[in-house]
Amino acid sequence: MRQVPAHDSRDHRLSFSDNEIRQGKQTVSDRHSNIEGARMLVVGASSGIGHALTRAAHARGAKVALAARRVELLSELAEQLDGSAYELDVADPPAIERVIDEVVARFGQLDAVVFTSAVVPFALIEETDVTTWLHAYAVNAVGASHVLRAALPHLADDAVALVASSHDVGRPRAGVAAYHASKAALDEILRSWRAEHPELAVIRVSVGPTEGTEILRGADRDLLADLYRAWAQKGQIPAEMSAVSDVANAMLSLIAMSRANPTVVSDVVHLAPRMTKTR
Repeated sequence: MRQVPAHDSRDHRLSFSDNEIRQGKQTVSDRHSNIEGARMLVVGASSGIGHALTRAAHARGAKVALAARRVELLSELAEQLDGSAYELDVADPPAIERVIDEVVARFGQLDAVVFTSAVVPFALIEETDVTTWLHAYAVNAVGASHVLRAALPHLADDAVALVASSHDVGRPRAGVAAYHASKAALDEILRSWRAEHPELAVIRVSVGPTEGTEILRGADRDLLADLYRAWAQKGQIPAEMSAVSDVANAMLSLIAMSRANPTVVSDVVHLAPRMTKTR
C-alpha cells in the first residue's frame, strides 16, 4: 500500500504502479471477481438462473459441468461451452451420487458446487396434495442437501457451495405454500451444514423476483391470474425485477470473493430487485 504523505489530503487508496499494471498483476478488484480455471458443477443448468450462471461462468474462465433433468437442453449448452452434461433428477439420491462421481472423474476435485434446481407447484394450500408436498421437499430441500453430502469428500480446500433459496421465505404468497415451506426447510438445513461444517463455505443466496426464469412453466393460467391479483393487492409485485444475467454474475462473484478470502464466508446473501434510473 502506498503511503500518502501527511500533507496530501487525498483519500488513502490501494495503488498499483504502471510497471505492475504492464506486467498484468491482478488488482484487488480482479482477485475478488476471478473464477478462471474453477471446476464448477451447476445443478439446474437447463434454464433460468442456472442456465445464465453457467454461461457467465464459462465466459469468466471456469470449467463447467451441467446437470438437470432436461438433458436435451443441457447437451446443446455443454457443447457450446466445452463443458459436460449430466441428466439428473435431484429427487433421486442414487442419481445424485452417480453424477457427482462422474463429474469428479472428469475434474478430479470440485472448486464450486452451485444448486439452482427448484420445483414451484402453484396451488392453494387446501388443494395441495401429499404427493405435491413430498416432491417439493424432495427437490428443494433434501435434494440440495444430498448434493452437498455427495460432493463433500471431493471438494477442494477453498471450495464454495452456493445454494439458491427464495427471498420470500417468511413472507409467503398465496398459492405457493409447498414451495415456500420447502425453501424454509432448505434454509434450516443449510444452517445445520454451516454449524456442523464451519470449515466449508456454504452460501445461501435468497433470490428475489427475477426476469428470464421459467418459474411459471406449466402453471394453470386461470389460477395464476387469480394469484396475481391477490399478490398485487398485498403489494407483493415489484415494480421491476432483477435481470437474470445480473443475478447470475452476482452469484459467481460471491464464489470468487469467498475463495479469495478463505477466513470469511457470506453465509446468507439477499439479492433483491433494485429500481434502475430512467433516462
